[in-house]
Amino acid sequence: MPATPRQSFEPIVTADDSNSIGAPSPQVLVAHLAGEAVLLNLSDKRYYRLNESAAFIWKELEKGEGRDQILASIVSEFDVDRSLASEQLERVVLDFRNKGLTLG
Repeated sequence: MPATPRQSFEPIVTADDSNSIGAPSPQVLVAHLAGEAVLLNLSDKRYYRLNESAAFIWKELEKGEGRDQILASIVSEFDVDRSLASEQLERVVLDFRNKGLTLG
């Protein structure tokens, strides 16, 4: 009886990115100022000034924090309810992504 060919075993490992919201692009330089931040996107030579809350989110992204941890940190740091904080976090992250400031 001929041997039955064995199926190849090729595990595919994927990150659980349900909590991932991206990381700062290596093409972006940042200067943290008193409660604010200034970003320079080297790709398009544009500057962006971040207010206190956006700068806070940027710092969390720099630390590699995921969506849940950033949301918890925002609620802890600022006087905002979780629902509004979640909406604003999504808006800011989408804005960062659309401007080419983050990867992912």
